[in-house]
Amino acid sequence: MERITGADALFLEAETPTMMMHVVGVLVLDTTGVDGWTIDRVTNVMEERIHLIEPFRRRMLPVPAALDHPRWIEDPDFDLDRHVAHHTLESPGDMRALAAFAGEVASQPLPRDRPLWEMWLVDGLADGTVALVSKVHHALMDGAAGGELMASLFDLSPEGDAVAPPEHEWSPKPSPSSGDLVADALGAALARTRRLPSTLVRSAGAVTGAARSAISRQVAGGTPLFAPSTPFNGRLTERRAMSLTQCRLDDLRRTRTAFGTKVNDVVLAAATASLRRYLVDRDALPSGPLVASVPMSVRTESDDGRLGNRTANLMVPLPVHLTDPVEVLQTIRAYTAEAKATPKAVGPDLFADWVDLTSSALIHGTAQAYSSLGISGIHPSPFNLVISNVPGPPIPLYLGGATVTATYPMGPLITNNGLNITVLSQSDELNVGVIACPDLVDDVEAVGVGFVEAIQELAGLADQVNTEENDDG
Repeated sequence: MERITGADALFLEAETPTMMMHVVGVLVLDTTGVDGWTIDRVTNVMEERIHLIEPFRRRMLPVPAALDHPRWIEDPDFDLDRHVAHHTLESPGDMRALAAFAGEVASQPLPRDRPLWEMWLVDGLADGTVALVSKVHHALMDGAAGGELMASLFDLSPEGDAVAPPEHEWSPKPSPSSGDLVADALGAALARTRRLPSTLVRSAGAVTGAARSAISRQVAGGTPLFAPSTPFNGRLTERRAMSLTQCRLDDLRRTRTAFGTKVNDVVLAAATASLRRYLVDRDALPSGPLVASVPMSVRTESDDGRLGNRTANLMVPLPVHLTDPVEVLQTIRAYTAEAKATPKAVGPDLFADWVDLTSSALIHGTAQAYSSLGISGIHPSPFNLVISNVPGPPIPLYLGGATVTATYPMGPLITNNGLNITVLSQSDELNVGVIACPDLVDDVEAVGVGFVEAIQELAGLADQVNTEENDDG
């Protein structure tokens, strides 16, 4: 067995019926020329490669009386048929119908009596493609780790890559007894108490640094301490809705080059323009910027091969009060540069240490009370939404002989924040996945479409700049 530590444990223990901590992915596959692309093929691919993704055969086992964080154990009842399912879309079988089904999948928590993932083969799409809708608990992986998962499942050619068989036939280890779990928990608790003094010292320095950073940001007019109120900030329900759109990656690259920014700045600027339009249409535009939480991988070489979570978060203002797209882009460029240059007072390692030292029962009980009592609605939130930019493979990928034409990732919704935008680059496309609580966001598709239109507008302005420079030359 293996103790669940740090942020991985927090994702499990802070989960509530309305804040489900899983990541949803939607793959669109062109199966032209491939016979028999059925659920059996999906199962065969997973069976062939499951040994490359060891966490997919582990389930979570609580410690008696919540004495400590749960343990990962090898599931003695592991069965792929409990994780792979089939669904046929009703007519018209378009992307909106696929997004609606994926939203239904996202609205259901993962059962905890088995490994925390599931996969649906979806057919019935009018264009003849098929889709895979996957759901994986965030305790297993972050965005960067998801890239490692993709590398295990996908091939570089339609003929498929050779997969080395496992060295030994898999046989799950015996599940620990309650006595084993309690003894292990007590031993872990003793080890953690030795780290408490150093953690307290580091925390004291972190609090001081955080206070200084907050004061300096306010003096400099940087990231506000609290995010403004918007229609998509409120009490979550269990319902989820999605939007799946694409735009040309070259449009972002031309924009980046023309205005001297980074691709991530362009992503944030497009999100800003889309959200501005959404808020203006609902007469809900704040007088100042929104605040986006932008996850950033802090993985090192020592984390290679491990799924789990290794991220920090930048708080980046989104100037929705500005109207000129280029001014928005340049303002965001300055904001992101400031955010990256500001030392992080509370890093992910210190945060993970405190989760380690905190009672499992306390984390779970606090999260449940916070959700059920609606406490999130009586205090300002530090951010309005999450925006993630996940770098994907720059080359074509294949799965079971089919061509992967799109990969849409969607992260979880955090309490009081009913909107999450995640983009993933793949070959020549940028896949834009938007997930929202429809009780807070009445038209999630408008957010996705608005993002794509904003990218196209920025690319048009970039082309004008390039044309003017060529004329001057």
